[in-house]
Amino acid sequence: MLDLELFELIDHTIRNERIYANINLMRSDVMRLFAISRHRLNELFTNYADGKSFPQYINDLRLNEAHELLLTHPEMPILEVARQVGLTPPNLCRLFKQRYGLAPSQYRESKVE
Repeated sequence: MLDLELFELIDHTIRNERIYANINLMRSDVMRLFAISRHRLNELFTNYADGKSFPQYINDLRLNEAHELLLTHPEMPILEVARQVGLTPPNLCRLFKQRYGLAPSQYRESKVE
């Protein structure tokens, strides 16, 4: 299988099966699932994931979903948003603030007003 095809399969599987939402997800889980080495996995992400490392890619997916949940489910507690996307509440707050400049609760409040 060509590298791009393999990356697309990995990407498709992670997104569609929501593998990223597993809080205990490890790089080794994906390596085992696709029977590839750590080096090959890292190389695939370096070449085809817009320069993102595996952890950056996973956290990007998590943040995208958290953002969507905050906007579409304003009643959902932040704790549940974090759980749904595979992050701890402190990690969700830290990563969300890095990307959006506000904590998740502040962001949601700014969009509701």
